[in-house]
Amino acid sequence: MVTTLEKDMAVTEPAKDKVGFALGGLGGFNAFGCGFLQAARQLKVKPDIITCTSGMIAWLAKWLDGEDLEHLILEQYQKDTKFPPSLDWLNALSIVAWFGSYGITRPAWPEYWARWLTPMTTREELPEQWFDRLIPAQSGVPLRTREEMEHFADVFNNSSMPIVFSTLHPKSGKAYLHINEAAQMFLRVPNKEIVPNKEIGKTVGPQKYTRITPQTVGGGLWLFQYGFDSAVQHHLNPLGLVDGVYNRQFIISELHECDRIYAVRPLNTRWLDHPPRNSADTVTFILWMWMNSAYTNEIAGMETVNQLVEDGSLTDPSYKMIELIPVEIEQQYGLFHLGHEEKSVYEMAFNEAMSALYEHEKAMPAKRLAGKRKGA
Repeated sequence: MVTTLEKDMAVTEPAKDKVGFALGGLGGFNAFGCGFLQAARQLKVKPDIITCTSGMIAWLAKWLDGEDLEHLILEQYQKDTKFPPSLDWLNALSIVAWFGSYGITRPAWPEYWARWLTPMTTREELPEQWFDRLIPAQSGVPLRTREEMEHFADVFNNSSMPIVFSTLHPKSGKAYLHINEAAQMFLRVPNKEIVPNKEIGKTVGPQKYTRITPQTVGGGLWLFQYGFDSAVQHHLNPLGLVDGVYNRQFIISELHECDRIYAVRPLNTRWLDHPPRNSADTVTFILWMWMNSAYTNEIAGMETVNQLVEDGSLTDPSYKMIELIPVEIEQQYGLFHLGHEEKSVYEMAFNEAMSALYEHEKAMPAKRLAGKRKGA
């Protein structure tokens, strides 16, 4: 294990403040969230609530199930690595175009050729039908099973840890937060605000919370590369949801009951590379701007309240300052790294998390209060 701290360091006194973990998912960088969770386990830091998006849903379930994330993520890295480090970009390409990611997804080549064998119809313009076949929306097929979705849902619902993850229902444009019973209590969500599964996409109003079920787990793990109308979707994701990361990579704004929130970010808020020079760089730049803009909007209200409380403009005792602690990747990764989990990303996150968690959770309360960062 690579670490900057001594192995015998541990939290000797649990923090009395409420602590939240906000895990941001991003294909190929779930190793970053895994490194953070593994460090939290080693330091015996138990948060009061965990929110997550995208692939971190599955990794969080494994963590709650007591599995060793270091072993699992490095095993994933080894199985998906077909080429040496000098040709690492080929590993990402092989996941997208040739082999997929072991146990998670595969390229949709059989489905691609099957479309060409499907007779044309008279319902749509002929050029559009040719275009749909030439570059279809579906480029990947999920390999996780319905049984896995059921297991993940059971792990979350049987956990005393408040758990929240997100989805988006494209047809209605509504974003949902899926919560277990512990999260319902922590967030103080009345039963009347829980949307039944059968009403997802149909309700009109501010209701956004639903129970965690195998169907919502399937929706939370449904990437747009899987397409929007397939037999696999109807089996794993019958509610017609998509991964919530496309709407908001982080679930932070609901965590106002927390005193400290760790935002575990697989993207840095700064662009750490040369300006874009080609189309691949531009796509990476767009992805970076998109996810960072979502993050900026997510924390904007919190920063405003922090500032108003700090300068004395907001004196209502129901408002307080919340310490936001970003744990973010310190290296720029390009388009050809997406989808390929890397050992170095896991180790980087583990080291950063060990430092951040040790500093903020081991420190005595008075020291934490004196040294608290004000805002993001």
